[in-house]
Amino acid sequence: MIADVFTQLINPSVDAYNIETGTFLGEARFLPTQESETALLDWINYGVKPKSLLMLESNFEPSEQYTPITPNQTYRQKGIFRALVKEGTSGRWFPIEARITYDWRTRSAGPGLYFNSVEFDNIEIVDFTESLY
Repeated sequence: MIADVFTQLINPSVDAYNIETGTFLGEARFLPTQESETALLDWINYGVKPKSLLMLESNFEPSEQYTPITPNQTYRQKGIFRALVKEGTSGRWFPIEARITYDWRTRSAGPGLYFNSVEFDNIEIVDFTESLY
């Protein structure tokens, strides 16, 4: 059960879905900037919604239904955000997930499945929970 303040976040990813059809598009893994990690921890710990998040070194593993995007264009999607968070008191790691809707765009010069950076905006939480088995 999640009860303590979390002090670190690692391995963030998003399973991306078409917001209109629910079709699975693929999984993105990335590194948060220090500012984005702090914003995510404030979101998880205190419910402070981040204005935007900047993620670096985004690697995208597409599904068969994925249609390549146009770089620097904004897309509205829904997804499942996952990460590991470290509890401050015990030092234990917990897997968490949140069902979200969001706008996102790459900040890359060309198309592909690797992006130097990705920006998330207009993030809304549909559901948030610790991942349990």
